[in-house]
Amino acid sequence: MTKRKIRGMVILLTVLVGLTIGWSIWNGKLYEYDHEAFKTIAESLTFEKKIPMEVPFKEVEVSQRNLNKVEEKLNVTLTNVNKETMEVYIGMEPKESFDGLKGEEVQINNNRGTFISEDSGKRILAWQEDNVHYQITYFYKFSPKELSKKAFIRMAEGFA
Repeated sequence: MTKRKIRGMVILLTVLVGLTIGWSIWNGKLYEYDHEAFKTIAESLTFEKKIPMEVPFKEVEVSQRNLNKVEEKLNVTLTNVNKETMEVYIGMEPKESFDGLKGEEVQINNNRGTFISEDSGKRILAWQEDNVHYQITYFYKFSPKELSKKAFIRMAEGFA
């Protein structure tokens, strides 16, 4: 091989590695949002709970709230300007059973969780911390890869 071909291969390899690293960093980026509306409704729950402090989209707002005081559970819908939707569940019982679904065990801080990469147009991350059940559900538009597993886990780890 000539020096020119070797130099070209090195440049190509460097660009590919840079794109791969850049994509993985971008794909897990989180943004702060105005979580006061979420915090206010979550305060209606009588147990100690955490709420998301960062989300994987810019310009997110709380678009819907479903609080069941009797059953001690809260489901909050977050929507951004592109109409990408994510639901966050907090409750004393799990939101749903994942029997029959293929889930992957993941680590969220010091807790075990379940990540479901594809379930009828949504991706799910569920875990339990201090006897409180949490679930993040992302409803994707085109592909389940629109929101990475890494972004889900980073969002969950940032609950406070």
